[in-house]
Amino acid sequence: MTTGAVVITGVSTGIGLGCARAFVSRGYRVYGSVRKAEDGERVAAELGDGFRPVVFDITDEDAVVDAARWVERDLGGLPLLGVVNNAGIATSGPLMIQPLDEIRQQFEVNVIGQLVVTRAFLPLLQAAPSARIMMMSSVGGKVSGPFLGAYSASKHALEGMSDALRRELMLFDIDVIVIGPGTVASAIWDKPSANDVDGVVGTPYEASAKAMQVFAVTRGKNGESIDRFGRMVLGAFEARRPKARYAFVKGKLKNWILPRVLPPRWVDRIIGKRFGLSAS
Repeated sequence: MTTGAVVITGVSTGIGLGCARAFVSRGYRVYGSVRKAEDGERVAAELGDGFRPVVFDITDEDAVVDAARWVERDLGGLPLLGVVNNAGIATSGPLMIQPLDEIRQQFEVNVIGQLVVTRAFLPLLQAAPSARIMMMSSVGGKVSGPFLGAYSASKHALEGMSDALRRELMLFDIDVIVIGPGTVASAIWDKPSANDVDGVVGTPYEASAKAMQVFAVTRGKNGESIDRFGRMVLGAFEARRPKARYAFVKGKLKNWILPRVLPPRWVDRIIGKRFGLSAS
């Protein structure tokens, strides 16, 4: 059993919930962020005494700072060994059509929000031995697909920020580790919303966007389970000499290695043919 605590953001469902389960089962005290109190109560009922819900939105700086103060009091001398910055959002749409306010919000949550949380909990991490910060990126942090431009751009930004942060926090013996998941199976894939393509109906992108939606839902339902993914994140967190970045991707050759090693124009042609994006 482990004597220490971690903060995990966005634990109500999906990856965050899988991580919370893995860390609690390992003996960590988990402070899990949720935006709704009832979600925190539900997760606490499942995970028991090893889980403490904390209610805040990562874009609300005052709320995050207040939460960090509450965690400090609740720790009672227990070291905060890490923060798993998991909370995030994914918006979709062609970059030439997607509303700019939606794109700004994508960056506010996926980049600025991660920095807000990290700053708030940094003093507690500094007081612990060799603390670690896990940044939840995505395959999209390295490989950009059509209709996910804003999301991919936010994850590219997160990865750049994480590299800089890792080097800056060497001064305090705090490591920063990027996790790049592929698709993870969760309830969201059971509810493909027509709203996902409403913004492109009647535009040249309509057919391609619908094809992309079908592809994403099919791949998502066959993604990694949240519990197995949580255990992989735990393994990276506890590694004696962790990598700077982990890619946890099913079908790694096709979905991760080839898109990164093939010439970009080849990848363009493959994607264009697959989703009907070629002009000719």
